[in-house]
Amino acid sequence: MKKNSTTTRKTAPQKKSVLLFGAGNLASNITELLEKNNHTILGYISTETPGTVINNYPVLGDISFFQKADHLHKEYCHIAIGENSVRHSLFKAIDIATDRLLTIIAETSYVSTKSTVGSGTYISHRAVIQGNVHIGMCCIIDTGVIIEHHCSIGDFVNISPGVVVCGTTKIHNGVIIGAGSTIIEKVEIGEHSLIGAGSVVVNDIGPNSVAVGNPARVIKQRSFSDTYLK
Repeated sequence: MKKNSTTTRKTAPQKKSVLLFGAGNLASNITELLEKNNHTILGYISTETPGTVINNYPVLGDISFFQKADHLHKEYCHIAIGENSVRHSLFKAIDIATDRLLTIIAETSYVSTKSTVGSGTYISHRAVIQGNVHIGMCCIIDTGVIIEHHCSIGDFVNISPGVVVCGTTKIHNGVIIGAGSTIIEKVEIGEHSLIGAGSVVVNDIGPNSVAVGNPARVIKQRSFSDTYLK
């Protein structure tokens, strides 16, 4: 099915039927937000045993089950998995239009009306997104993150709790930023790079890099498929 590039500044309309891909801790947090917004949760698509009940909802099957279940392809979906590369792989595998990817924004967060948020992105509690920010699709903007004005955040990015991204910063696709880090203004972080927790980034970081410390320095290279803690 053909995908599109629809973006939104707020959550999808109330009372949608939603499938969650993943059944771990992130999915549990998102389940609670969906319940508070009166969405109907159909269940989880997961590698857990079909029929297993998690958070009072069933595991329906794995990705192969979904691919064969044509009746589910018109439902809203959200990929609730922390690993960027896994979210990206699932997005390609489920092959649905981006307007069926539910964007989830906690009511306790603030998103400027001058900013845009891509389909399938999750913005957690107390996050602040200032004006003229663009956030791509299927990102995770975790609890208490601050993104200042005129920043550009790519697709499949994971910004961990308490991160501060100063103005006019550019973060490319697939980047992971560890908890409590600070990204100084006008910095550019190349695609698929990982910034270690508590780092202070004062200079540009090239693609496929692991950078840590204050100031952050590149210590090795990584690939997009590397896990967060590898």
